[in-house]
Amino acid sequence: MRHVVRFAGIILAALLLTPAAASAHERIMHFDSRVEIHADASLTVTETIRVYAAGKEIKRGIYRDFPQAYRGRWGLWQRTGFKVLQVRRDGNPEPYHLKARSNGTRVYIGQGDVMLAPGEHTYELTYHTDRQLGFFDEYDQLYWNVTGNDWIFPINRA
Repeated sequence: MRHVVRFAGIILAALLLTPAAASAHERIMHFDSRVEIHADASLTVTETIRVYAAGKEIKRGIYRDFPQAYRGRWGLWQRTGFKVLQVRRDGNPEPYHLKARSNGTRVYIGQGDVMLAPGEHTYELTYHTDRQLGFFDEYDQLYWNVTGNDWIFPINRA
C-alpha cells in the first residue's frame, strides 16, 4: 500500500509540475512587423519580438538573420541593402553588432557580458532596406517573409 501511495504522489507531482515546466520553454511569444513602403521603393521595417527567456538559449539576447542575396526576375543574383536604424530591449536602447553571412547579415542584439533576467523581454529592431519590390506590367509586388526562417524557437503568434 505504501508503494501505491508513494507512486500516486510522484505521478500527481509530475502532473502538477508539467504546466509550469512547459511554460518555462523559451519561445517567441509574439512577432509583429510594421512595414513602411517609401516613394523610392525602399522600406523601413520595425519588428517587435516578445520572447520568454529562461537562460538556456536566450542568455544575453537574441539574433535576427536578414537575407540579402536573392535571385532576381531573370535568375540573376541581386543583393539588397540593409541598415539598422534602432535596437531596443524593454523600451531602452540595446547594444548590437552585425556579422556578415554568406546570404546576408546577422544582427546580434545584447551584450556579451550581461545576462538577461529570466522572463519576458520585448525587442524592437528598426531597419531600412531596398530592392524588395517587384514591378510588373499589371501589378507591383512586395514579397516579404515577415518572421524569417531558421528560428530555433517556436513562434506562438505572428
